[in-house]
Amino acid sequence: MKRHLILIRHAHRESDVPSRDNGLSEKGQAQVNRLVSYLSHRIDGKSARYLSSPKKRCLETLGPIAKEMNAELEVDERLTETSPIETHSQLISRMDEFCDEWRYQGGELTVICSHGDYIPMMVERLTGARIGLKKAGVVEIETLGSDCFLMSLVQKVGE
Repeated sequence: MKRHLILIRHAHRESDVPSRDNGLSEKGQAQVNRLVSYLSHRIDGKSARYLSSPKKRCLETLGPIAKEMNAELEVDERLTETSPIETHSQLISRMDEFCDEWRYQGGELTVICSHGDYIPMMVERLTGARIGLKKAGVVEIETLGSDCFLMSLVQKVGE
């Protein structure tokens, strides 16, 4: 079965205290509105699984998209940003665990929301492509057999 993965970097967040698990700014809310419109056309009624990092900014980014699609939003700890107490090998291990589950057991469409340090590493591990991704950016990956391909990269939806 061909699998499709949509990766979204969370929208712009309140930055008064960057170390806090803060939510989205007004700019971020506007970005989410554009993401909902953009993705509703991309997903167009397909059944999907919606998975988010536990960080508030990710939940506030993906939540309205899942709601628009009448789907449940699930939290997946493996999608969280790099922790200062986590080793690189621990990060790679949890990332590989997620990627393997998606590639070999996932459904036809999975939509995730994660972070600017995590998504580029995941894209490189799956496809070999090195990317940067701005807030509210979207990456699409598809499988063909056991290979993964970068299908689309949108740095900022609607801007």
